[in-house]
Amino acid sequence: MIICEKRQSILEANGHVLVLGGPGSGKSTIALLKARRQIEAGLKPGQSVLFLSFSRAAVSRLAEAATAELGGKKDGIKIQTFHSFYWEILRAHGYLLGAPCKLTLLPPQDERVLSKGIKADKDPNEWESWLKERERLFSEKGLVAFDLFAPKVAELLARSKSVARLFGNRYPLILVDEAQDTADPQWQAVRQLAPFSQLVCLADLDQQIFDFLPGVGPERIQQIQRELAPLVIDFEAENYRSPGTQIAEFGNAILAGYTQGGPYQGVSKLSFSPKDKDVSIRRALGMLNKVLTKELGHVPESIGILASFEKGVAAISVALQNGGRPIPHKVMFDETSTLLSARFLAFLMEPKWPIERTQNIHQALSLIEAVHRAQRSSTAQKRADRLAAWANGLMAGTSLRGSLPKAIGSLIQHIEEMKFTGDPRKDWSHVCDLLQESQDADLMAIKGHLRHTMLFSRGRSIASGLSEVWESSRAYISARKIVDTALSQDQLISGGEHLSGIHVMTMHKSKGKQFDGVIILRADWISPFVWPGDSAPFSKSRKVLRVAATRARVHTLILYQAFPPCPIVGNFAL
Repeated sequence: MIICEKRQSILEANGHVLVLGGPGSGKSTIALLKARRQIEAGLKPGQSVLFLSFSRAAVSRLAEAATAELGGKKDGIKIQTFHSFYWEILRAHGYLLGAPCKLTLLPPQDERVLSKGIKADKDPNEWESWLKERERLFSEKGLVAFDLFAPKVAELLARSKSVARLFGNRYPLILVDEAQDTADPQWQAVRQLAPFSQLVCLADLDQQIFDFLPGVGPERIQQIQRELAPLVIDFEAENYRSPGTQIAEFGNAILAGYTQGGPYQGVSKLSFSPKDKDVSIRRALGMLNKVLTKELGHVPESIGILASFEKGVAAISVALQNGGRPIPHKVMFDETSTLLSARFLAFLMEPKWPIERTQNIHQALSLIEAVHRAQRSSTAQKRADRLAAWANGLMAGTSLRGSLPKAIGSLIQHIEEMKFTGDPRKDWSHVCDLLQESQDADLMAIKGHLRHTMLFSRGRSIASGLSEVWESSRAYISARKIVDTALSQDQLISGGEHLSGIHVMTMHKSKGKQFDGVIILRADWISPFVWPGDSAPFSKSRKVLRVAATRARVHTLILYQAFPPCPIVGNFAL
């Protein structure tokens, strides 16, 4: 990166700064160089530079970049998600808001169970009741839901300038990634630190694709300018993420709605017939892998496959699993059922004794009930009620009725007699196979939810914890606690590792991430490029597609259904 006059002014600024620029324009890099300058100028004992971002993947990307830009000075910067930073504040000082001294995280999957999966836009009256219950859980039991993190921290820092000064002094420079996407409580929490820290906000209004969320909107940039009076630097259309390609130009063309006469370097498209969708997804992956290997000179480290909706994500995952050989990949989607199912499987791995069989069947029914209870549908709630009735009846002395209680009884009896190997991954896989062999619909569904649990960093955390307890006791004692801890760390993680492998996700979840190459699927109703309710010129749809297309460093491949034609990319010569 060339340190031009604009970038030099950022490095030398003593006041607040607002850096504007498109994807790959170097906002994060100049922020890290600003951090290095602060570190080299000297930090007091206990101080560090703070870099806040929304997603764990973005934190991982920033951590990797920090290693390259800061080298041995990396210890002087702390890179966290907003959630992990807020949790740090609440754990230490939440009692000042009247909560118990010891706070406990209420994971999203458990909140879904307690709220029975209700949603604000679908059940407004029930949602208001849940908000009151959530406040009660915080004040009386110290349970903190994720959505309470920002509001509670904003309230805490506004009411206690001493705490705000404490954290401001600890972090004399705070870098705020994707500032345009901060909701009101998130911005107010950071804003309270402005009198004591220098804020550098990184933003791009053309990447604001979460403006459907409450409190997120284009007025945030104006508010930052009004409240901070920052130095404003605009990098405009500069591109450092994908140099030597025209991926950024393609993204800007999508946004503006124009096409150039010839193809865009680093961008291609492949059409398919609906009946060949699965084969075409696998073929597209093979083609992209070949292109990337040629361009990079080695096998690509990361590939993202993106769809509009979770239905498209599921379809892509199925396509990768089918065929002659399954293709390993990680799926990013609503994992509530997966996380609750992981707790159930961990329970099965814990020591089982015949004398406790009735209690164990009761516990198993309750854990499966939670999987259904977290879903919003009336069918799921009825099934959850049925499971609760079975569990309660069992403890009241009623004999087992229904296929599921009997299947669980047989499963637990089998596990009582089973000898685990001490290899957590093998034992986890073996118990999963037992669920499939049961031929019970509920247990087989649990097996389906668990497909990706042991992959990537969370799999290593779970396996490490289970191995440690096995070494000391020759049994998976407290396996549920180990799994819950690993999953909570994964949800709150403030560091991370390189985003490697094949990742399947929605376009929205790709925000803030980078891959060597990207495949974007356009297919019927499961992954349309034009979003429902978005009329010509499709400004919302163009923003989302631009974000997806510019996640690639080397090559973007548009995999599209040949008919009907797409009004956004149909005329692009690729």
